[in-house]
Amino acid sequence: MSVPLRVALISGGMYDGLYVRIAEFERATGIAVAIDFAGNHPELNAHLAGLERVPYDLVSTHTKYAPSQQRFLAPITGFDTADFFPSLLAMAEIGGALYGIPRNIDLRLLHYRTDLIATPPGTWDDLVELAKRTTRAPGHYGFAFTGMESGLFGTFFELAECAGARIFPPSLIPEVNHEGGRWALGVLRELYASGAAPPEVAGWHYDDVHRCFRAGHAAMVSDWPGYYGSYRESSSAVRDCFRVARMPAGPAGRVCCYAGCHTFALTHGGAEKEAARDLLRFLTAPEQQAMEAERGSVPVRRTVMAAQQGAARGEQAERLALLGNSIENDLIIPPKLAYYPRIEDILWRNVRSAMTGETPIAEALVEIERRIGECVAHAA
Repeated sequence: MSVPLRVALISGGMYDGLYVRIAEFERATGIAVAIDFAGNHPELNAHLAGLERVPYDLVSTHTKYAPSQQRFLAPITGFDTADFFPSLLAMAEIGGALYGIPRNIDLRLLHYRTDLIATPPGTWDDLVELAKRTTRAPGHYGFAFTGMESGLFGTFFELAECAGARIFPPSLIPEVNHEGGRWALGVLRELYASGAAPPEVAGWHYDDVHRCFRAGHAAMVSDWPGYYGSYRESSSAVRDCFRVARMPAGPAGRVCCYAGCHTFALTHGGAEKEAARDLLRFLTAPEQQAMEAERGSVPVRRTVMAAQQGAARGEQAERLALLGNSIENDLIIPPKLAYYPRIEDILWRNVRSAMTGETPIAEALVEIERRIGECVAHAA
């Protein structure tokens, strides 16, 4: 085989199944691929940010993180994108240039236990009360969620926006120090303080929440499409006793779904190698899209989505319809900012401090506005 292509990939339960197929690419092309780094998104981002020179040819990234990685990402030209949804390609553009090829679109649905809950909650206030009623200590909780980093940022983003607060107004300085922001932090504080959520959530990533629900230890979670197939496996405790529903509405009746696109991107060095472009085509080909869709991911190719919709029956058809409705009506997407990771870091740390009771809610909201205001001013 040739000198290996070097890649850095996001890893975890939603992602690793695709990488098994890289061996097929190697056999078919004679091109070796070395996965030199694999980790969750915070680990991957920190790793890439800490490198003076990024040695990889291809990397996993996300439409919200790519603007902060432009120093080593290359615009992608000459790539056949006709089958991809144009709105998702637009998410992957920066300044009119394409900086990644979409892998999937990520947005959450509410997953709930049908043996414990007859009707899913229509509002977040209803969810909090239902979570408290369905908690049966020890080890059985009403609602589990990601209590740190991007996951907690996203949940607060949803809560704040559906309560009338603004995380990214035109000034880019959050407008949260009012009733809507207090309600949003209050929801998280009540879930945590009441014991309706596992005490460990303050240190949980996405995979931890998935394992909790899959093992039958939570009545409800807000989860991503890529985990759906795992919930339906024979070894899942909830295989035959869960369904999905639209995310709950906030006080103003609005439903908000934090979303974006996972992508594969080429570095400046990788863009010069046809072998790296071949690997990019392979990873985002219809066959790979279909395989990930069978596990639950939402396809970004129109032909794959049409095939999935045509074959879907029963609960799977219901799930695709819910996803389609949320994509059309509920998405909230962070703006493309080079300093976005700093905003995410400031926000989730202050949210978690208020959630756990370390910081009063009013103080946390003031600090969010002040710290992010400083970040925006510094970037101007």
